[in-house]
Amino acid sequence: MRRVIGLVLLLLSISLSTQALSWAYAFVVLDGRVYEVMDVAVLESDLGEVVGEVKTLADDMDGSYYGDASNTYPLGTKYRAVDGESIEDVIAVEDESGWKRAEYRHDAPFSMRDHLDKVAYAALGIGAALFIFTRVRKRQ
Repeated sequence: MRRVIGLVLLLLSISLSTQALSWAYAFVVLDGRVYEVMDVAVLESDLGEVVGEVKTLADDMDGSYYGDASNTYPLGTKYRAVDGESIEDVIAVEDESGWKRAEYRHDAPFSMRDHLDKVAYAALGIGAALFIFTRVRKRQ
């Protein structure tokens, strides 16, 4: 009985803390470039073609993100070009109240997840080549 009480007291004394990040600003990522979403409206007449959308969400616990991600906007949120502005500098982000201006801040950190499709295709190609090579070798 003493062991059980001691174990319970030990488990209760261990504090498990969970922490979430507080982001400095709302951002979206397009093709490895991080854009800060400003509180500036973009008129419909100034919008160009759709250039992308939010495909992944940033992790609030460790701050990691990959691909075309956002820390604020839901999956499927569209990005559009702004007439007269380079996509490398400015894009417009769909918002419930219209379109907001997003300005380039920095390149996104490297993530292997951004390149998983290339690695998978390379592995598939190497596997197919090895399979064909062994089949041809057995026939000879």
